[in-house]
Amino acid sequence: MKASRRLFLQLFVTTAVSRCLLDAVQATSQQTAANYTAFESPTASERGDLRLALISDLNGPYGSTRYSPTVATGLDLLSELKPDLVLCAGDMVAGQKLSLTDFQLEAMWNSFQSAVLNPLLQKGIGMIPAMGNHDASSQTTGSRYVFARERHQAETFWGRQKSRLGLEFIDANQYPFQFSVKQPGLFVVVIDASSATVDQGQQRWLEQALASKSRSPDDFCVVMGHLPLTAISVGRDRAGECIEDATKLTDLMQQHHVDLYLSGHHHAWYPGELKGQRVLSLGAMGNGPRRLLGTQRTSDPSLTLLDLFQDKKAVRETTFSLKTLEPIRLDSLPKQLSGKSFPTLDRRDIHWSYGT
Repeated sequence: MKASRRLFLQLFVTTAVSRCLLDAVQATSQQTAANYTAFESPTASERGDLRLALISDLNGPYGSTRYSPTVATGLDLLSELKPDLVLCAGDMVAGQKLSLTDFQLEAMWNSFQSAVLNPLLQKGIGMIPAMGNHDASSQTTGSRYVFARERHQAETFWGRQKSRLGLEFIDANQYPFQFSVKQPGLFVVVIDASSATVDQGQQRWLEQALASKSRSPDDFCVVMGHLPLTAISVGRDRAGECIEDATKLTDLMQQHHVDLYLSGHHHAWYPGELKGQRVLSLGAMGNGPRRLLGTQRTSDPSLTLLDLFQDKKAVRETTFSLKTLEPIRLDSLPKQLSGKSFPTLDRRDIHWSYGT
């Protein structure tokens, strides 16, 4: 009887444990399914006539040829979202250090090609790049570029890639530092905002580019540069981290009906309006996310999707956290960003009409 009782108790315990394990497995499976559904949900929403993916700040520590796991996550998400084109607002490699050798600089760009650019191009997704301070800083001393070797490496690399990007260039005389591109329904002007100085010569060129006969009144018009027009994040609200004398640049873009100024560098997502000009600060896709001004929480690594509905001239912006793979709520952001000695930036809607 005692043996039978022991056997009964063993069977009871084994069954109970098995049931607990089964419940745990089922719960895990349900959570995995929920995550998978969240991951796939962006593709279920109505797709625009033109879908643009916006990324920035992929780089790791100085000299690194490796990318953080969030970059791989972002590339997987882009594969699901299937944008027509990716716009990258800079910092694709980890330069801006004088001790880096030419061999190291070339190795970083080769790593970017194999880890990021080739996977996109192989899926038929083109890219428009802007140079960041870690790619090809335009900082000068006297009349010379401080990081002239890095600029040469970037120019050489992107010169080799130019015919692969699937772009119709309008003015590429100073590519990849400043250039303009025309795609169906889209006009993009890239400026060299890889340092705080966007001089009068470049501003005159920008004005000419925006007045191009190749630009249609129906085009969605984007100007893209690495540094923002005003302060976005904690620690970057100081001189040298935003474009100097940005008021002139802002006025120029408004006069020429630019729909959006796109930037990176501050590693925090914020859709804003600066004195009537729509701007978008992109979150970091890679390392170093930062806190928005006036907040305590570090921004998630992220990427942004723009769906353009051309008949309605409507834009739907969706920004995805690369931690949760879910859209980030607009109401999680402060209504204003205000940095000392910088213009205040107002939060704007993420559903809007362009050409207005």
